[in-house]
Amino acid sequence: MLQISKPIVLDNVTCPYCGVRLTEKNSNKEHVIGRRFVPRGTLDGKWNLIVRACRTCNGRKADLENDLSAITMQPDPRGKYARDDQILKDEAIRKGQKSISSRTGKATSDSFENIEVTQRLNKKLQTKISFMSSPQADPQRLLDLAHFHIKGFFYFVTYNPHTKMGRFWQGNLFGVAVTVLSDWGNLLNRAFMDTVVTWEPRMIGGSADGFFKIAIRRHPDSETICWSWALEWNAKFRAIGFFGEEKPIRAINATFPKLEMQTIVLGPDEYVGIRMETPITQEDDQLFYWDKFETE
Repeated sequence: MLQISKPIVLDNVTCPYCGVRLTEKNSNKEHVIGRRFVPRGTLDGKWNLIVRACRTCNGRKADLENDLSAITMQPDPRGKYARDDQILKDEAIRKGQKSISSRTGKATSDSFENIEVTQRLNKKLQTKISFMSSPQADPQRLLDLAHFHIKGFFYFVTYNPHTKMGRFWQGNLFGVAVTVLSDWGNLLNRAFMDTVVTWEPRMIGGSADGFFKIAIRRHPDSETICWSWALEWNAKFRAIGFFGEEKPIRAINATFPKLEMQTIVLGPDEYVGIRMETPITQEDDQLFYWDKFETE
């Protein structure tokens, strides 16, 4: 386990994301933590992983980062930002106006979503409730970006300077949940954290003034091909999951609680499910914790 405080540059000969052999024509420099993904300037002089990647993967990752960066910086419906940080606020406004949400096709700052629920109480009375959410991200795009980040850092922790190549894991990447700051303490997130916090840390780190965090841990049974992963983006979104063999991952997932929803009936075949969000205190938050290392 290394403690890193400056950018690491790999002289890799294969793409960390797809494994294709790299040439001068088919590749370019890639910052695994995109410099434009986090608030402007927060990566200056900070730890990052710099590699060469094929142009196809680099372009795909940049496209994902474009709107997801803006979405993860936006305030909640009450106008509260993840941090009381002027750099974050300025960047959120700038990106929110320039970036187009892939979900709505509108500027991210104009992509707050509303759901209006009307429920009839009797023949004469009905109730109407409106819900508003921050700009939402497409779940598949979130998982795709997580895939890039985890692949890039797994390539790094398995990198062989003699062959100039890293490894790729066996099996697939599985997402468990993506949640916003106000819900990091829900039962599913807590169960995931409590399960993996004692696993062997292969990489735990933070950069960009804490606007990017990552944790990769190895299952304690050396015969089990299973790792956990966690990402925190712009102090607001967290994504968690596993990669490796499907069987042990499914067995672990089966032990996690289901998040119970309260159902509001709209009609014979229509309903809306809601639940209260649960935050987590700093003292209870161990997702990116290792007793010998503190993230930035």
